[in-house]
Amino acid sequence: MSAASDAKRMFVENLNAFGDQKTQPEKYNLYLGLIYLVASVEQIQQDLEQIKQQLEKRH
Repeated sequence: MSAASDAKRMFVENLNAFGDQKTQPEKYNLYLGLIYLVASVEQIQQDLEQIKQQLEKRH
């Protein structure tokens, strides 16, 4: 697993354990925001890998 995948899993665990949207909206928003942030990082990593593969094909 990648560091991003591990982070995402941990944030999801925390969201489920501590992030009640009604009673603790700050924690809910924090963990949900971190999950979205990691998802963005994962997408950037995938895009970068595709770019690298395309560049390798050109050489």
